[in-house]
Amino acid sequence: MTTIRQLIQTSPIKANELLAKLADTSDSAIKTRERLFAEVKEELELLASLEEEHLFPVLRKHNETKGLVADALADNRQTRKLLAELEEIPKESEDFASKVTELRKVFQQHVRDDKKEFLPVVLKALSEEDAQAIVENIEADKAEIEEAKRAEAEQRRAEARQAREQVESAQRSAESVVDTVRAGTEEARKIARTAQDNLRDGLNTVTETAQRSTEEVSRMVSRSGEQVRDLTMQSSQTFAVMSEASAVLTRGMQEVSKEWLSVMQERLQKNMEALNALASCRSLPDLMAVQTELARDRLQQTITGARRIAEVTSRVTDEATRTVATRTANTTRRAA
Repeated sequence: MTTIRQLIQTSPIKANELLAKLADTSDSAIKTRERLFAEVKEELELLASLEEEHLFPVLRKHNETKGLVADALADNRQTRKLLAELEEIPKESEDFASKVTELRKVFQQHVRDDKKEFLPVVLKALSEEDAQAIVENIEADKAEIEEAKRAEAEQRRAEARQAREQVESAQRSAESVVDTVRAGTEEARKIARTAQDNLRDGLNTVTETAQRSTEEVSRMVSRSGEQVRDLTMQSSQTFAVMSEASAVLTRGMQEVSKEWLSVMQERLQKNMEALNALASCRSLPDLMAVQTELARDRLQQTITGARRIAEVTSRVTDEATRTVATRTANTTRRAA
């Protein structure tokens, strides 16, 4: 069990150690000075506040000790004044080091006075019950303060972990967006190649149909000599069919290219919106919700884009096929 003698003798130890470390820093160690000064200030203010809250009120009740309170309060005011001055001085200046040395000397003098003058009078004037109550109250306050500091430190660590997780998740999402753009581009290229292949097949079909039409006209002409004069006209019509079908397919190729470009522009716009949405997230649940929505949008966009290009390809191919079929039928009827 801690006694009031032990409390008064050991309380300054931590502050003395911190002041010694702060005094040993160089003018260039700005960050170290800032950290150590913050710790020194916190410790000295804690010592003063605990004395003023728990020790001094009891000392004022006894004639032998109430005169000590005024001197102790004056010492605390001097300490706080030096701390306030240090707070305003640039940490890289020589004045800061000089003021730390002054504070250290003042504090050490206060400690010596407490041991030589303050403590003996307190031990003589206070009953064991009063002294122990002071110790218990001070230690309870210290424990509560330490617990609050631990909880605050844990909260800061938790917030740092959450911030780090958000950054990592945002990075993964950004990488996912990039991968989606790359995959979407490749998918669009595949669709465009498929459309081109379909149109090329359509052109081949036109050519084959035209050739069959020419062969049919030739056979009919060979059976009827009087249709020789129509051969040139039928051939011209066949080439007209090929030309018209080719024009349809060429326009179709342009429409497919235009549609593909439109799909890619829409996908790029969506990806930019996705990055903005990710950047605006302020919590992990928000980030997860945005990621889920983006995945759904990307899937829907891919399906919609593929369907649009496929529809254009099918429409163009059908149009070319109908053109060939109609012209071929007309040519066949005339030849007959």
